[in-house]
Amino acid sequence: MRARLKWLLVCGAVAWLWSAAAGAQEDLPVELTADEMIYEQELDIVTARGSVEIVQGERILFADTVSYNQRDDVVTASGNVVLQEPTGDVLFSDYVELSDGFKQGIVRELRIRLSNNARLSARNARREGEDRTILEKAVFTRCEECEDGSDRAPIWQIKARRVTRDLEKEIVEYDDATVELFGVPVLYTPYFFHPDPTVERKSGLLAPVFGASGELGAQYTQPVYLVIDESSDLTLSPRVTSKEGVVLAAEYRQQFLTGLWESDGSITYVDKIDANNIDTGDNQFRGHFRTKGDFRLNPQFDWGFNIFRTSDDTYLRRYDIRGGTLLQSTAYLTGFNGRHFAGIEGFSFQDLSDGAKEGEIPIVLPLASFKASGEPALIGGRVDVGLSGVALQRTGGRDTRRMSFNGTWERQFVDGLGGLTTTGLHLQADGYSVSESQDTDPTASLDDYFEGRVWPMATLDWRLPLVRSGERVQQFIEPRVQFIASPAGGNPNDIPNEDSQSFEFTDANLFSRNRFTGHDRIESGSRVNYGLTASLLGERGGSSEFVIGQSYRFNETSAFGNNTGLESNLSDVVGRISISPTTNFSYTFRYRIDIDGFQLDRHEHNFRYTGEIFDVDLGYISLPQINNGIAAGNTDELTFEGSARIARHWQVLGGYRGNLNGGDAVRIEAGLRYLDECFDFQFGGVRDFTADRDAEATTSFFVRFRLKGLN
Repeated sequence: MRARLKWLLVCGAVAWLWSAAAGAQEDLPVELTADEMIYEQELDIVTARGSVEIVQGERILFADTVSYNQRDDVVTASGNVVLQEPTGDVLFSDYVELSDGFKQGIVRELRIRLSNNARLSARNARREGEDRTILEKAVFTRCEECEDGSDRAPIWQIKARRVTRDLEKEIVEYDDATVELFGVPVLYTPYFFHPDPTVERKSGLLAPVFGASGELGAQYTQPVYLVIDESSDLTLSPRVTSKEGVVLAAEYRQQFLTGLWESDGSITYVDKIDANNIDTGDNQFRGHFRTKGDFRLNPQFDWGFNIFRTSDDTYLRRYDIRGGTLLQSTAYLTGFNGRHFAGIEGFSFQDLSDGAKEGEIPIVLPLASFKASGEPALIGGRVDVGLSGVALQRTGGRDTRRMSFNGTWERQFVDGLGGLTTTGLHLQADGYSVSESQDTDPTASLDDYFEGRVWPMATLDWRLPLVRSGERVQQFIEPRVQFIASPAGGNPNDIPNEDSQSFEFTDANLFSRNRFTGHDRIESGSRVNYGLTASLLGERGGSSEFVIGQSYRFNETSAFGNNTGLESNLSDVVGRISISPTTNFSYTFRYRIDIDGFQLDRHEHNFRYTGEIFDVDLGYISLPQINNGIAAGNTDELTFEGSARIARHWQVLGGYRGNLNGGDAVRIEAGLRYLDECFDFQFGGVRDFTADRDAEATTSFFVRFRLKGLN
């Protein structure tokens, strides 16, 4: 018959084992269950035998025999000793002996499986104090045991004459350590340490990166992670190159109660190159700096900044630092209060493209806006009001200041057929102050002048949503017609175009009141827009959608240029077809059809598939040349990103971007990766065919590996 009683004397044994694994103790009572309990009164020894189970809080200790010698203050546990921790750690041993108030002890044949699945074993172990455990002839690895039960060596393991686990310092130290790969010794070090597996943040070395490129030569990057305090850290990443010397890079992060601040930068000292890519014989500093912060002042107001600058036009591309060709710096303050919004921002830019003139790049300060949306009240409709103002300053060009007002009244009705009708009255008023305009626009009338406009508009929008639910599929069809009435000629020549230079006519802006993206250009005149949306929704998540539409303009003049699809009274036909039969497969086709020749003026295809074996993202876009638009010439671009799992832990990756119009590739990427529970290995190559001054077309390779559990 099994006996059950409270055995407080064994609490120290459990607490010692737990502190060795997790670095903490708890003064909790212990409940013991055993097949047999023996008390030897003369020797003052209590012994529990047979399926011993000791529970302390969420910890459970199993053993064949546990005894406590009260006279000598010694606790022993022997035979299949197992300790399960609430953290997930599990300790195994054949024999445990504790003494000196459980502050000292020895363990034979200790094996520990940590909560992150790392394994630590030792021939013998002893405890010195409450925070220090020493293991003799120890082995550490993160790799799992072979599933077939064989004793093959793991991918990597560390063998050491002595391993010290110091919970106060939160590190694991190795003396006379040897790193083995597949059982073969590859590195010996007399001393080595890494953070304790239970620690989330600890200073130390991160995984190195090896690489090579035509411009920089052989490269080695060794990141160093430094914990400053509980809320901030710093990563130093010196990169050594055979052709360009050393590049010092750093990243700083700090979490505040009200937000996050992040910064990164780099610097190097290299030969100075002139505009013709010729070595001048002098040296120069090159580098970049980027900092970003987002903070909350109170529940209504946020503020932040994002600053990005580089020393010269080609530094980022030459040293493979992401940033693009137009760097934007900004600061903002925004506030929300119910339906109201207010914000003020400032912008500055650094144009890295060849031929950019610094004096023509504006500084935007300030850009202020206010929006208020009311409840339905005025004649049953809702009133929205917006105010905005912006000032653009240039050192070598036109300065512009604008104030704008936007007012909208809209009311919705539902007719007897279920159709939704929205009527609206809209008013936009803009005032401009322009200086030095003739430097960039010879058609302007004066060097300094004021210009304004008032643009009223009335809209009538009707749509009829029709839904039919079947056993497996839900069908949706919605025809839509929109009438817009406004006076023509709303874009005087003296109003500069600062924020409406990019335009593209698609299904996304078919029913927009103003298809231009900014304030400076408006789509004046009266027109009618009409279209149809049809979709299917399956019970298992599949869906399909079809969108088609067109626009007819009543007045003859157009605010849009050639090849935009809106240069004639009757526009091109635009639409979209989306097919997604399952959650891991999708195809989207966007189109614009020229009604004169019934040919595709613009079409875009995107195919995505995500599966157990391979992932594919394939895209193609064809754009005609648009005067004063987003495309300077005809574009036929093909993009591809994909990966395939060729074995259980092996994966190949690739990417391509090319211009089919000229038959030239822009960028090709390829890589190979091995990833399992303990080892991460990556090898890749990139061929960049684009040249820009001293950033030549180049081929680069990199190798990165990480022993998971160490860094």
